[in-house]
Amino acid sequence: MSKPLFFDILLLIMETITLEKRTVLGKKNRDLLAQGFIPAVIYNAKGESTNVQVDASAGKKLVKVATSTTIFEAKQDDKSSKVLIKDVDLNPVTDVIRHISFFEIDENKEMVFSIPFEIIGISPAVKNNLGILVKVLADIDVRCKLADLVPSITVDISSLDHPGQIVGVHDIKLPEGMELMNKDLEQATIVTITEIQKEEEVVVAAPVEGETAEGETPAEATPEEEKEK
Repeated sequence: MSKPLFFDILLLIMETITLEKRTVLGKKNRDLLAQGFIPAVIYNAKGESTNVQVDASAGKKLVKVATSTTIFEAKQDDKSSKVLIKDVDLNPVTDVIRHISFFEIDENKEMVFSIPFEIIGISPAVKNNLGILVKVLADIDVRCKLADLVPSITVDISSLDHPGQIVGVHDIKLPEGMELMNKDLEQATIVTITEIQKEEEVVVAAPVEGETAEGETPAEATPEEEKEK
């Protein structure tokens, strides 16, 4: 039985957030932060922007769970829209959230999403201690409509049984409705198996009788030994 088209979309919608219209701008945003609100803005594909604010505790929760494909149901007055978090401005010293930028999604138009890769399966090379799995590419930019968006793209590593093997972008099949933004990435590596580097054992040869080991100072002969010569 095939899953409904909206199933993946429901997986992506994590939270409903309440936004309020913001009239405080510029340096006065510091006062807003002190009152327990985070300044924010909503952009859309038309280039329009709306200044809003979000409760600080709710904003922290959003930022904590958000990924590049997490969609939030944003409610403002009697309006509801789907948004993504596009940028978060943090205080470089305290990590306090100073500003959040949202992007409103037009469900009828294509837009660019950054989709993370999800590694599945077990590599025989890793299981048998023949190599180490190295993740080269974490995500990829695609163009699609909201209805075609998925939380992640799976990468199966169960066929990687020896060092040197890779899974590249050309090895995966993008979900229907998705288009790769950068065609040059078709030959890019997503994951690879590298050989385990073995530590070389340094063997120190025992000095031959009568010879001096490297780094040692020859011992001086005793008076008795001098008489025997």
